Amino acid sequence: MGLMSYSDALSRLMSDVVCRNETETVALSQLTGRILAQEVCAKFDAPRFDNSAMDGYAVCGLQQHNWLLTNSIAAGDATDGLQLQAGQAMRILTGAAIPAGTDAVIAQEDVTVSEGHLIAKASPQSGQHIRRQAEEYAMGEVLLPKQMRLNAAAVGVIASQGLHQVSCFRRLKITVLSSGNELQVPGGELLENQIFDSNRAMLLAALADPCFDVHDGGLLADELSTITDNLQGAAAGSDVVVVSGGASVGDKDYVKEALSDLGNIQHWKLAIKPGKPFGWGQIGHTQVFLLPGNPVASWVTFLALVRPALHVLAGCSQDMARPQTVSAKAEFDVLKAQSRLQFLRGNLDVLTGRLSAHIHPQQGSAMLGACAHSNALIMIPADTTINRGDGVDVMYLSA
Repeated sequence: MGLMSYSDALSRLMSDVVCRNETETVALSQLTGRILAQEVCAKFDAPRFDNSAMDGYAVCGLQQHNWLLTNSIAAGDATDGLQLQAGQAMRILTGAAIPAGTDAVIAQEDVTVSEGHLIAKASPQSGQHIRRQAEEYAMGEVLLPKQMRLNAAAVGVIASQGLHQVSCFRRLKITVLSSGNELQVPGGELLENQIFDSNRAMLLAALADPCFDVHDGGLLADELSTITDNLQGAAAGSDVVVVSGGASVGDKDYVKEALSDLGNIQHWKLAIKPGKPFGWGQIGHTQVFLLPGNPVASWVTFLALVRPALHVLAGCSQDMARPQTVSAKAEFDVLKAQSRLQFLRGNLDVLTGRLSAHIHPQQGSAMLGACAHSNALIMIPADTTINRGDGVDVMYLSA
C-alpha cells in the first residue's frame, strides 16, 4: 500500500465517517459548542414593529426645520391613538414603536428645543433612524441551520425566539489509549530509557469539547493480547477509539495488527511530515484512529485529520468541519525540498495589514514544546522550496 496524500486522506476520511444521527434535548445554559440537530426558525418578524434606532425625535414633515412638540414615547409604551400630524414632532427613545404619521427620526444631538418647538440643523431624510419591521428577518425564516455548531451569539438567537431548549446531536463517546513499554504515566517513577506519556494527556486535553464525552483508557503495554483485549473493550463502549503509538512498523507495534484482527483498517501510511504512520478503521460500528507515537506527529495528525472527522461524526456538516486554511506571506525560507507535505509549527500574525507566517525555530519531530508556542500549522507542499515573501497556506489553530 503506497503513501496517500493529505488531501486524499482527508477527503476519504471525511466520506468514511458518518454521523450517528442520535439526538438529545439540551437546555439553553448547556448549548455553547453543541451541534444543532434541528433548524431554528423565526417565530415572528424582527423587529416585530417599526421602531426608533436611537434617542431623538419623531417628526412629520420633511421639507422643514421646525416642528411643534406634542408628546413623548419610550420603549414598551403603547402607541394606540398616537399620531403625528404635519408639522408635529414627538420625543422618542431607542426601541420605542414609531407613531403613525412619522416620516423620520432625528437624533437628539442634531436638534435644539426652544419654547415647545423642535429646531433641526438640516432637513431629515425619509425613514432615517427607523428600524423597519422584519428588517433583520421575517417570521418562518431559518435563523440557524441544522448541523451548525453553536457559539454564544447563536445561543442568544435561540433565546430570542423564546426557546429554553433545542435538539442537538448526542455527544460522541470517545476513549483515548496510548501504548508503549517506553512510556510511564505522569507521577510515576521513570525507569531507565523511559519517558513520560505526554500524548494521552495532550489528546485528552484537545478533546475537552462540549460535543464529546471522553474516557481515559489508560496506558497499554506492548503485548498483542493486552492491546487486543483493551481495544476490543474500548470499542464496545465507545463511538470512537483514539490510539496513540503502536501504529508504525516496529517489531512491537501491535496496534495495527490488533485492529486488523478485530475489524478492518482503511489506511495507515500518509505522505506527510510529520505523521506518516497514521491510519483509521472500524471495529463493528466504532471508528478507530491510529496516531503516531511521536508527540509532534500525534499532535499534527490529530489536528489535521482526526478532529475534523470527529466533528462530522458529532453532527457537523463536512464544510464546517474541514480545517480552515488561509494564505499568508512567509517570513522564513525553506531551502531544502522534502518528498512529503510538511506541516511546520509556527505562528500566524498580522503585520503591516497583511497575514504573515513565522515558523518556530524548533522543528524536530519530538519537540512538543514548539507546538505549545504555535498557533498555526504552515503547509509546505512536497518537492517545494520557499523563499521569504512567498505565499504559503496556513492552517490556523483556534483556541
